[in-house]
Amino acid sequence: MRNGSRIWSRLDLEGQGKQTGHIHLPNSVHRSAYGTIAIPCCIIANGSGPTVLLTGGVHGDEYEGQIALGRLCRGIEPSMVRGRLILVPSINLPAALASTRTSPLDGQNLNRIFPGDADGTPSEQIAYFVENVLAPISDVWFDFHSGGSSLNYLPLVATHLFRDEAINRKAGPILDSFGVPLALVWNFFDEPRMGKSCAERNGIVYVASEFGGGGSVNLDGLRLCYEGTVRALVSFGVLDADAIPVSPPTTTRKLIVRHRDDNIYASSTGVFEPRVALGAEVRSGDPLGDILALDDLSAKPSTQLALNDGIVVCLRHPALVERGDCIAQLAGDIQ
Repeated sequence: MRNGSRIWSRLDLEGQGKQTGHIHLPNSVHRSAYGTIAIPCCIIANGSGPTVLLTGGVHGDEYEGQIALGRLCRGIEPSMVRGRLILVPSINLPAALASTRTSPLDGQNLNRIFPGDADGTPSEQIAYFVENVLAPISDVWFDFHSGGSSLNYLPLVATHLFRDEAINRKAGPILDSFGVPLALVWNFFDEPRMGKSCAERNGIVYVASEFGGGGSVNLDGLRLCYEGTVRALVSFGVLDADAIPVSPPTTTRKLIVRHRDDNIYASSTGVFEPRVALGAEVRSGDPLGDILALDDLSAKPSTQLALNDGIVVCLRHPALVERGDCIAQLAGDIQ
């Protein structure tokens, strides 16, 4: 498992059958001189076929994917598989155990430090391991997210618009195969430090998600994540069609976050009082909410306006905001 990485494991990436164990991130600290952070991993392989990498917990306070992938680890047996599944439900385990977006070990956001560093901080070493060990042997990467502690999202599956048109052509049918009500494409994150760029550098399809938020578990999002993943694995040919019964797929509405103005940022500091709910259809100039100054009763509320037409796909979760916080994201229909 090395390929330049300091992370090691007794799991055999090329082995057949079902293996459950850990990938070990060296972490020599005062209380544990030769210690490691043991990140749970499950590999299920049966003969030839595609390889699907499935991760959750890149941000530790996003739990729907972590729960769904843990359930799949326990429920899938080798006889159901044609190819290989690599499941790492809580890949940023330190953050997951702390219920934080960033790692308590180094304060870093795992989804903003790719391609990582084999000799870097714990988070940089995880990123390096994904970029140089897991992604190169995969055909597609399902990376499950939600809004975390600061945002609430409509449950949806998502991807990015890539420079590589071949990846874009492959991603569309995979998004459709989840059979969930909403699919989203982000078109403005030109960010080489994100997981999606790791996937593009390795020439593989990247599928993300936003299945809830608020640092809690969205039951509808959890169901959609679990059942949608099963449908997608079946469609991709790596899981038998009758392996895990799920409900029929739904018609998918396809949305796109067109550019940065679809994100609405707080113009002042205070309490955000929303005027719209998740899923609301708004027009450019419509009020999305007001920011109230708690320490100045004479101050007028600062009204936050939509800059485009669209559907509200996410809203700020905590009431308190600071200038520059994202308070909403809009998306338009893909024509």
